[in-house]
Amino acid sequence: MNRQITARLRLAFGAAGIVVSALLMAVFFGILPDERPAIARGRAQLCESIAVYSSAMLAQGETSMMELTLVAVAEHNPQIRSVGIRRHGGRLLVSTGDHQQRWSLGDGETSSSDQIRVPLIAQGQPWGTVEVAFIPLANTGVLGFLQQRSITVPLLIGAATCLMFWFYFGRMLKQLDPNSAVPGRVREALDVLAESLVLVDHKGVIRFANRVFAELLQVPSTQLVGQPIRNLPWSEPADRASHAAAAECEPTMPWVESQQGGRALVGQMLEITDSHGNQRTLNISCSPVLASGGVVRGVMICCDDVTHLEEIKVQLRTARDQADAASAAKSAFVANMSHEIRTPLNAVLGFADVLRRGMASSREEEVEYLDMIHRSGRHLLELINDILDLSKIESGRLQVEQIDCSVWQITHDVVSVLSQRAEESGLYLKAEFRTELPEYIQSDPTKIRQIITNLTGNAIKFTESGGVEISVRMTRGKQPEIEIEVRDTGIGMTPEQQLRIFDAFQQADGSTTRRFGGTGLGLAISRQFAEAMGGSLTVSSEEGVGSKFLVRIPTGSLRGTRMLSVQEIESAVKRLTANPDSANSLRLQPKQILVVDDGEANRRLIELVLRRAGAIVTTGADGREALREISRTPFDLVLMDMQMPVLDGYRATSMIRSTGCDVPIIALTGNAMKGDRERCLNVGCNEFLTKPVNVDLLVQTVAGFVGVVADPQTPAAAPAAAAPTPAAPAAGNSSPTKLSKSAAAKLGSAGDVENTLVADVQEMQAVVATHRQPPAAPLRSSLPMDDEEFREIVVDFIPRLQERFETMQKALELGELAALAELAHWMKGSAGTTGFQPLVTPAAELQQAAESGQRADCERLMQCLQGWIEQVEVPA
Repeated sequence: MNRQITARLRLAFGAAGIVVSALLMAVFFGILPDERPAIARGRAQLCESIAVYSSAMLAQGETSMMELTLVAVAEHNPQIRSVGIRRHGGRLLVSTGDHQQRWSLGDGETSSSDQIRVPLIAQGQPWGTVEVAFIPLANTGVLGFLQQRSITVPLLIGAATCLMFWFYFGRMLKQLDPNSAVPGRVREALDVLAESLVLVDHKGVIRFANRVFAELLQVPSTQLVGQPIRNLPWSEPADRASHAAAAECEPTMPWVESQQGGRALVGQMLEITDSHGNQRTLNISCSPVLASGGVVRGVMICCDDVTHLEEIKVQLRTARDQADAASAAKSAFVANMSHEIRTPLNAVLGFADVLRRGMASSREEEVEYLDMIHRSGRHLLELINDILDLSKIESGRLQVEQIDCSVWQITHDVVSVLSQRAEESGLYLKAEFRTELPEYIQSDPTKIRQIITNLTGNAIKFTESGGVEISVRMTRGKQPEIEIEVRDTGIGMTPEQQLRIFDAFQQADGSTTRRFGGTGLGLAISRQFAEAMGGSLTVSSEEGVGSKFLVRIPTGSLRGTRMLSVQEIESAVKRLTANPDSANSLRLQPKQILVVDDGEANRRLIELVLRRAGAIVTTGADGREALREISRTPFDLVLMDMQMPVLDGYRATSMIRSTGCDVPIIALTGNAMKGDRERCLNVGCNEFLTKPVNVDLLVQTVAGFVGVVADPQTPAAAPAAAAPTPAAPAAGNSSPTKLSKSAAAKLGSAGDVENTLVADVQEMQAVVATHRQPPAAPLRSSLPMDDEEFREIVVDFIPRLQERFETMQKALELGELAALAELAHWMKGSAGTTGFQPLVTPAAELQQAAESGQRADCERLMQCLQGWIEQVEVPA
């Protein structure tokens, strides 16, 4: 292709030379036309005509007529500048224009094409002359020379030929292949390189781009070659662009700097946008290409695509920042939690030590110290529950119930519990019901209670004077909602503080944390709970005036729900306030309940509590006995321990469900870790309770399934926070479960089931990992020993405890860690149930160590348990 272009250029040069030579020869031989001689001849003829005419006028004596005629000719001929009639002696008779100044031809000089003198004859004698001055045919000097036809025509044609050649030559250069600057074999070798390579000349024009660079930009290489490299969509990285902007200077491209300095540059970062708009980051190295004499003739540019590495760097920086933030949040959280846990723990240990040493001076002081221990313990439990709730929220495993609950009664319960805190701070705490409310709504009572408790507790904590008011109302829009507003007269918040108080581990600011304490979890959990129930939690506050938190909760379906007027609600609240125990002293319906637990103390305690609450209780020691009893008696509820010998609660529940029996089953287990509730519900349980059993919670949960004896004085007989789950029968409406003969036969044959225990290694998380040495004082049960039936449970449990501990020692000696784990699980649940709480944590850790096969830890924990058990006191 380059040879063809070279031949065309040679042909163009030859043609231009031939044209110029022919023109010069035409000029030389006079072939070119020239109008100036013709004009000169015409002027001479005009002047001769004027002379003939003028001579005729003189012969006739018409001198004046002759003058007028000459003036008229001069005025109507644009080429005539002036005309003059001069007598023979030299006197000028007539003239037009500025003839005296324009006429320069002297006496004896020959006429020219610009000035012509014609003689006049009168009567055969010379009379004078007619002088005519014409416009010059050519200018004087260089301009006149250039206006000569012999000069002008070759110059014009030569200039036109040069312009046409220049245009044609430019077109040829554009079609010239710049790749020819690089030999073909070299191009092929450079194309196989894994690195992008570009060659530019000293003008910055791309002369070669290898295949990798073309693929990087996703354009053909032929489209790149021949265009200036600056036209590519380059951009500076953000950091370099900011430095250049700060320095108010235009950034210099690396290849320009390399060419100007005549040195190689390495590690220059630039960004470029490909044809699809994707941003690519390149690590560029430039090396100047030197010609003879050290002259820089171009630059070789190597580009390494580091886009992925830069993205990884950005991700690492982001991860580092997040890790730093998480570490700071963790440090702040650990500091907060350390303070929040140590404060109630100090009260628990301190007052327990006072009681252990017998330092109380009266029974009233002992009760007061026990109340302090109880309140501090509940505060610790709330902290742990908050952390567990947040863990469920973050893992996406938060479950929301949709069951009957009474908002007005939940609000009253919260006010009753927190009123003492408000009084101790000199504040008022009251609840107002602004509109009629439904007797029940379909929502999650536990989460509603926790939201109101968190908001009210915060309001009391951040209020120094005045008080807190809770107002409850219902709005009827597209979807009926309950609005619960908690308003205080506290310190208030700035708009910036309001934006972050719903973040986990956040409070208004650092000084607030030091001044008021708290983990910063309550509001975050409350908002998550409200949103999970389909509602919302918002805040409005003014610094120094107070804050207002507004909770909106959908009511669910209100079909068939009775509406309570404000007067009815206020009357019910007054009755509950006058008799505070009426809300907690529940009377159960006389329904058949089966309690299954391998621990005799657990069975007897649960039986005692439920029997005193009004239920009819039957007990069983393992899953096989449970199946046998269910096949004989139509029970209304079953409380099933999940870890038992012979047949555990998981398999027993699965077998009950396989027969089609839908009796409600409440799981009882000492495992309260993540996933335990789901496992129990998956095998067919309706509810989940942990051991040690909370007596109040036990009665409330059972009441949700079997119902309570209605109190005609209250508008809502069922407990507000303990209604059945969707899978359970309605409270107070359950009927004994009728079994078919085939189902009863299946359950009756359960005694032949093989004695297989399902190994379920549970993850345990110890809040306090260290154990104090057993005290010198006796270890007494926390159950009321002044009650004969409770005392009998404890008296019967102590010998069994010592007997089981001896069995545990033998199992440890024989290396039977599986049996040891089973016995430790029994001790964990039974000791807590019977009031020997110090045995619970070591027993739980012993179970975990035995299941993990850690014999050394088992020996250490057995020694710890032995020290505690030796101090157990048998009540008188």
